[in-house]
Amino acid sequence: RTIEVQYHNSKVKKLCQDYKKAKKELNVEVAEKLHALIDVLESADNLWDINQMRIYNLHPLHGDREGQYALDLGRRLGFRLIIIPLDESGNEWNEKDINIVYRATQIVIAWEVTNHYE
Repeated sequence: RTIEVQYHNSKVKKLCQDYKKAKKELNVEVAEKLHALIDVLESADNLWDINQMRIYNLHPLHGDREGQYALDLGRRLGFRLIIIPLDESGNEWNEKDINIVYRATQIVIAWEVTNHYE
């Protein structure tokens, strides 16, 4: 079974699924990286696989973004995809051990695409 990507809202879904819209709203390079990342997510068995790909720099966020994780869309671009991993019941994880979260996550919510530096 591979990761199922759900979407926070229709805006995020459009950005992640409609290349033309992503290109217009972000830029060609960010759109390409975003769409490639969604493909990688959907073909991975779990977040552990994604974590092994250092290019995405998967990491948990803190403070008011607790429970959210960021995936870089290219270091120098400054953009990232924010995801929320869900447990097998479809709830946000209460688990604090990141290795368990990464190995057991099968569903993520693509929460937003942000420019980290804006």
